[in-house]
Amino acid sequence: MTRASKNDLTAPAKDAKSFDAWFFSQPKKSQDKMRELGVLPYCDMVPSKHVFDIDPNHPAWATRDSDGTRTEVDAFISRDHVGVMLKAFIDALACTNNFAFRRHVELIRWALSLPGCLDSRTIGKMYGRSHFWMRARAMEIKRQVNSDAAGYFPHVNARRDKHKMPRK
Repeated sequence: MTRASKNDLTAPAKDAKSFDAWFFSQPKKSQDKMRELGVLPYCDMVPSKHVFDIDPNHPAWATRDSDGTRTEVDAFISRDHVGVMLKAFIDALACTNNFAFRRHVELIRWALSLPGCLDSRTIGKMYGRSHFWMRARAMEIKRQVNSDAAGYFPHVNARRDKHKMPRK
């Protein structure tokens, strides 16, 4: 007889509901302790139909040098470098002949305060909408983006009348 895994979802629905009700009736400390030991309620389990053991020596996972040793490299990419790559990617997306796609790229660039973005009034004119509509749409976009990803760049369009020549 094989031992069932912790994600064994073969229990009848009635039993699963009964176990879940019992599990959630336990104090929070007990639930946390059980979770640490690998006991999960059925509603938190994910079917594991397509999960396979990882073979660390499989050629898809690693490369081997000519002498047969495997070399793994941990490389650090700074936040500034990621920002440069992201800006280059967004700039490449903006080089399209499709006006609808271009204005959407500009909206995302402005909503995430990425460098090189147009101001909201200009993008609003591209959409034929008001500045206030643009702000509402930008808030919708920000809600969809992970909060860790948004706001790392200073907003480059914060200065009023940025198109005017500065006074000396």
